[in-house]
Amino acid sequence: MAGRFSTLLNFALTIIHGASSSQQVISAPRYTCISQDAPNELARKYPELVSGNLNGTTLIVPISLETARQVIPKEYGIVEKAYRELLPSFPAGMYPMMAQIVHDHDLQLPAYNATLADFSRASLEFPFIDIFGDGRSSFRWANTFLISAENRLAIEGAEGYGVTVHPSTFDPPCDAYKAESLDATYARAQGSNGSFMTIETKTHREHVPYSLDFMRNITNQPVFANAQNCDYFVRLFNTTLTEGAVPVVGTVKANLEPFVQAQSWDGVYGWRMATPFLEPPRPAECRPTE
Repeated sequence: MAGRFSTLLNFALTIIHGASSSQQVISAPRYTCISQDAPNELARKYPELVSGNLNGTTLIVPISLETARQVIPKEYGIVEKAYRELLPSFPAGMYPMMAQIVHDHDLQLPAYNATLADFSRASLEFPFIDIFGDGRSSFRWANTFLISAENRLAIEGAEGYGVTVHPSTFDPPCDAYKAESLDATYARAQGSNGSFMTIETKTHREHVPYSLDFMRNITNQPVFANAQNCDYFVRLFNTTLTEGAVPVVGTVKANLEPFVQAQSWDGVYGWRMATPFLEPPRPAECRPTE
């Protein structure tokens, strides 16, 4: 699922490869969701890849390295050198966790005549993870999602990857965020089990601690839940969609794993942005950087 960890893809392809050629169109769920997101313009150019548009708010939440070590599985290291090279002024003893609420729109896989229904997701994710112990290969660990309850394909696909999923309702239901004023937006996700995430932001151009180059780096790190398979998803930052990216500052409130209690982080920075994405049609074995 974009941003991203496209667990929907694996489940969708399981259906496709188990069906006859006359059954290769994945039917959309019965609900109708009309989004304001831009249409997918990559599908015809890359028919062998899953493509779509990902829109939403991604914030970098500084947490202590001690806290990061408590919530990230002990078998994985943290490539602190990698993020300090990208962020020389990042506070000592801190780690850049990601918090995001995003909307996957107009997902297509033309080679299989497949279209996949839109869905939203919210997550806390952990970049710069060392799963090979080489001290240089950065991966992003993401093992829990809030996902639109109506989209069973997305939920079951994620669970097939070993991800914990809480079926959720989103506000707004069909878009990445909703405007409260000219420069302020919010997005909310409420899980069926009491889990939740809320992101509220305002445009903030005076201080931009995380460049789009940094966002490109962390959002394109291979994503995994249990290190058996990785999602080599790519967000493209060189299209007209990204020209509309807006630096923001805001608040994250969440009751979501891997934290065992509700959390709140104020004054955190990031971007509201939309990008196209491309993704291989099958999960791949996680591999170190060459």
